[in-house]
Amino acid sequence: MNDPGTFTATEPDDREEPDGSPQPGPAPRAAAAQRPRSGALRHVLRLPVAAALLFCGALHLPVEAAAPAVMTPADFLPLPVALVCLGLGAVLAGRDTPAVWRSVAVAALGLVTLYVWGGVARFDPLEGAVGGPFAWAGITVVLSAAACAVLAGVALTDRPVRAGGPSRRA
Repeated sequence: MNDPGTFTATEPDDREEPDGSPQPGPAPRAAAAQRPRSGALRHVLRLPVAAALLFCGALHLPVEAAAPAVMTPADFLPLPVALVCLGLGAVLAGRDTPAVWRSVAVAALGLVTLYVWGGVARFDPLEGAVGGPFAWAGITVVLSAAACAVLAGVALTDRPVRAGGPSRRA
């Protein structure tokens, strides 16, 4: 009842500036509650996207990394894919910045492109990887990477509305 915040919101503001103009009072609590919070959607999407990237990276881990003499250059492809996916998944789990989200979007689109190119060239990007023997692994990687790219795009377009600026959404 004696909370100073309740008095400032209900009493008229009769303060004046030295030039005679009224001084703006504190913003009402309702207006503060309606303002969008910066990065709230990015924060919510961060862990599911990181988990999907980590899963894609785990499926690309090479089965026999200790036998490079018998591997062809194409057999080394799952290792950099695994390193990029695992690295970005770990960074995204720890940091929530637009630069990380852009990197995730580019890597996810690159992974989808790799699988499309592999389908056209009759090349299996999972050959020699942990997920290679499983028929479901390829489509799971493509769908997970596509979902990561879409969610990263959503997270990057969710920007806070600037006070006094024009709204982007019509």
